[in-house]
Amino acid sequence: MTKKQSLAAAISILRFTLPLVLSLVIGANFAIFSQDNESKPKLNSQSKLAREYALSMLDEIKGIMKENYFDQNYGGMDLKARIETAKARVKTLELNWQMYRVIAQVLLELDDSHTFFILPRRGDHFRYGISWQMFGNKCLITSVKKDSDAFAQGLEVGDQVVAIRKLIPTRADLWKITYVILKLDPSQETDLRIRKPDGTERSLTIKAKTSTDKEYQAELKERREKLKARKEKDEYQPFKCQEASPELLACKLETFIAEKPDIDKMMKRASKYPKLILDLRQNHGGYVFLEEYVLSHFFDHEVKVADRIARKKTETSKTKVMNVDRQYKGEVSVLIDSESASASEITARVLQLEKRAKIYGDFSRGAVMTSITMPFTDMLHYDTVFASNLFAMSVTVGDVVMSDGSRLEKVGIVPDFPVRPTPIALKQKWDPVLAFAAGKMGVTLTPEDAGKFYFITEKPGDDDEADATDR
Repeated sequence: MTKKQSLAAAISILRFTLPLVLSLVIGANFAIFSQDNESKPKLNSQSKLAREYALSMLDEIKGIMKENYFDQNYGGMDLKARIETAKARVKTLELNWQMYRVIAQVLLELDDSHTFFILPRRGDHFRYGISWQMFGNKCLITSVKKDSDAFAQGLEVGDQVVAIRKLIPTRADLWKITYVILKLDPSQETDLRIRKPDGTERSLTIKAKTSTDKEYQAELKERREKLKARKEKDEYQPFKCQEASPELLACKLETFIAEKPDIDKMMKRASKYPKLILDLRQNHGGYVFLEEYVLSHFFDHEVKVADRIARKKTETSKTKVMNVDRQYKGEVSVLIDSESASASEITARVLQLEKRAKIYGDFSRGAVMTSITMPFTDMLHYDTVFASNLFAMSVTVGDVVMSDGSRLEKVGIVPDFPVRPTPIALKQKWDPVLAFAAGKMGVTLTPEDAGKFYFITEKPGDDDEADATDR
């Protein structure tokens, strides 16, 4: 096993998790970088070294792709020629951020959300204090921090984002734009065009909250310590459940990055009710083994989950037959939205294909491929400031084909009952999707009361508990 393979083997294979990294295709339609980049400092005497490192990374990308990428045709890209073109461009550049763009673009032209350049840790951080999400064909604001410039300028939950830096967000492109703003080209301010629920529009230039890397890492450390303390006190659970009626329990599973005992706790509580709503909205996925484990609770027989097709082999994923007392035999509904990705999509689709559950909500993300993270090992040998940062890439190693032969990648799940919250519902923290599903299961639950479950919004006072993925 090579050194690169050993490093890769040490990294767990996860499905794509959206908040961690996003990707994009940079083309003529994505000329949205900030105009103040020319003011960034040049590398001066280190420019030559920076180019050498960039050229080395391009060579590593070629090697990693040839060895691991699931598609030997690279989606029609002439990988060798594309690398050489990138090298020629790098040799003309003086600034490291310019070289990073060239490196990123090579991978992102694949239009593969799981294959992308992982930039090193920044020395400064920019956060706008807002988050957004696609609902149907509309991009809506889903949270605004009260200490942000966006809040001071009147941006509210439920406002529609018509344009971001003059680009129109769509289901296909929102994550691409987000990558530019958060990872590839963050800046101290960004332009938005907003449409209010009453139809009026206005333009905003919102300023980011800036922090040094030291300050940012201190924040992350504090959050990790709080989470660790909660786990030690057995106060943390990756799910929350709420009784809708004596017959119906609603459980929101927030992530598939969890442990089997967590799922056992959730399903043990669910076993006391003849009806269950499993809420997978805003669930970005996680471990493959946990996806199989969750599904195993809903069947009394082995069920094929999917085929995972890698370059050299195909593996079939199946559920396992659990003890009778751990099987949930009641009626099931599943909620999904445009942020449901990866393991949550696979779970929902298997339950739908096997006619074990009805699916409610929006079309899911359509991001289910299997990928691994590969560090650029050559960079680890440089005794310079560049080697102190992790340079890596995520590479897609497997396609996923469902039991009926269909693919979810870039397609997503079509819900049995398409239903979405309106901008007003988001602003008022109502949950018409949960209410609708409950109604279909014979339980009356108003959108207002469903909103009090806080499955898609934060509880009052939870703002400080938000993670670092806010924009």
